[in-house]
Amino acid sequence: MTRHGRIDDTGYPAYSMGAAADLIGVEPTFLRALGQEGLLTPHRSDGGHRRYSRADLDLAVRAREIVDEGLTVGAACRIVLLEYQLAQTRAELAALRHRGERPGRAAPPRPASDQG
Repeated sequence: MTRHGRIDDTGYPAYSMGAAADLIGVEPTFLRALGQEGLLTPHRSDGGHRRYSRADLDLAVRAREIVDEGLTVGAACRIVLLEYQLAQTRAELAALRHRGERPGRAAPPRPASDQG
């Protein structure tokens, strides 16, 4: 990947904690709390500073929306993780359907006359 190719890489840890917090309108302590709850695992720079990707910021924004609705940070993190898992499962099901496979179904048993 060229250096310019990172512009579109949502997983590239381009943002320092301060910049990330500023971009999404939270305090750095909120980002640290998301890390403590296991929602975010920021990359570390050579100097040990936290670095966040756009994908990390998307998760943080969703967690902030849930916290703003009155839930705790811990509850928000669990909800965001479940939403993420559900989205992944839906994408896997869509891929299976696209290939014509039926998810979660075993092949029907073959009749005795078909068995060797």
